[in-house]
Amino acid sequence: MTSLPNVHRVWTRTFDGEVLTFGHEGVLYRNSFMMYDHQSDSLWLHVTGEALKGPKKGKQLKFLPAEIMSWKLWKTLNPHTKVLLGEKVDGFMGTHQLKDNLSSFGLAIGSGRTPTLFRYELLQRVPLLNERVDDKPVVLSFDKENSYAVCFSSEVGSKVLYFDAIQPSDDDSEKRLLMRDSETGSSWLRMTGECLKGELKGQFLERLPATSWLGKRWKGFYPKGRIVGIE
Repeated sequence: MTSLPNVHRVWTRTFDGEVLTFGHEGVLYRNSFMMYDHQSDSLWLHVTGEALKGPKKGKQLKFLPAEIMSWKLWKTLNPHTKVLLGEKVDGFMGTHQLKDNLSSFGLAIGSGRTPTLFRYELLQRVPLLNERVDDKPVVLSFDKENSYAVCFSSEVGSKVLYFDAIQPSDDDSEKRLLMRDSETGSSWLRMTGECLKGELKGQFLERLPATSWLGKRWKGFYPKGRIVGIE
């Protein structure tokens, strides 16, 4: 996992069948940390996962889904989770400021040099959004109470689904956020992608890698990226 104030990303260490071991290079590039792999001594930019120097220059690590959320929300979504204990360290890294400054952030989705940033101020108004990223259908869901967003592929098998938000049932004591697809009428959990009821019961939508970014920092790394927000 790599991090800097208000950006976090997780990459797979397996590259071309080889497991890489990374270290901190101790230098900055565009005010972001560089890391190196012990196997080839290539230098990688931690916020993009791209190798900028060395034998692997131009190569790209695979981005994995990861989130920053409150412990309460994590336990709700993952009641049987295990925890790797650590110690909080104060210092220059700062703190995550998303909830207190939502209009300055967005959810970044997509790969390569032209990803898409969905502004949180838009997701506040449209908390369930059917969209396309890299010409593929996706659905974004935003939890207003916890300032937390996720993105899923809208494709299930050969079906492309379109979703609408629905109210939780009276017997759901947790009042979980739900959605229904127009194609089969199945009901889904908006924040986990699990189908609870209907033709597709038991299936899961594919979770797509997405990262909360401070808008001005994202534009610095992806000047050709697409921004979706309120006009």
